[in-house]
Amino acid sequence: MSQFSYSATEFMLSPIAAAQPGKVLVVESNPATAEIAVLVLANAGDEVISASSAQRALTVVQRWNPDLVLLELALPDQPGASVCRQLRKRSPIPVIATSLDGDPDAIDDAYAAGAADYLAKPLRSDELLDRIRVRLEAPQAVRGDAAA
Repeated sequence: MSQFSYSATEFMLSPIAAAQPGKVLVVESNPATAEIAVLVLANAGDEVISASSAQRALTVVQRWNPDLVLLELALPDQPGASVCRQLRKRSPIPVIATSLDGDPDAIDDAYAAGAADYLAKPLRSDELLDRIRVRLEAPQAVRGDAAA
């Protein structure tokens, strides 16, 4: 018998898993993609609201004050980078941009507008949760934002 009395769980603490749940706004025009993201985040303990347009997203941010925005770059009413710029003017809220096509110019525009991170679609649950936890723990780490 070992002289050490440690349980296996003492060595399995993960800073990402230990993060506090947050309030996340999912801005996604595809209803199926939005529903999946909302379910993944809600199951992880986050409070989640979704918006399918830039205008609705900006209204929700003003009223609900989320901790993070998951923002599709190809919204029906205006480009995601434009939404990101508008959010940046209001607060240092972390924004994670997403897109299906992976257009390098659109991704660069999102970073220049203040996005903290980028995720390619289709979203993978583990990666989505990991990236959100990192940003919720260090929201000041916003790439492309001179005020950060």
